[in-house]
Amino acid sequence: MAKEQILISGIEYKVRKLIENNSRLKTESQTLNEKLSLLTEKVNNLTKELETNKNELFKYTLANTLEIEFGVEEGKKKIDSLIKEIDLCIDVLSR
Repeated sequence: MAKEQILISGIEYKVRKLIENNSRLKTESQTLNEKLSLLTEKVNNLTKELETNKNELFKYTLANTLEIEFGVEEGKKKIDSLIKEIDLCIDVLSR
């Protein structure tokens, strides 16, 4: 009977340790999931910011190139012409 009691005590101890480990791992998992969500949101925000900055850089580069090549007034006319052409393309594609 004593051997059985020792075995039962050993099993109870191991079960308690497993329950504690499970609880600790659940908490750790929840914490890591929260960090993952925050980091994913941060990456998305930085990606949007990067895309915006790329677009701005492209605009400035295009404007500077047109200004250097054609002058300020002619560059503005060229940009307006390109915008009209883009609008026409969008109109055709939306039909």
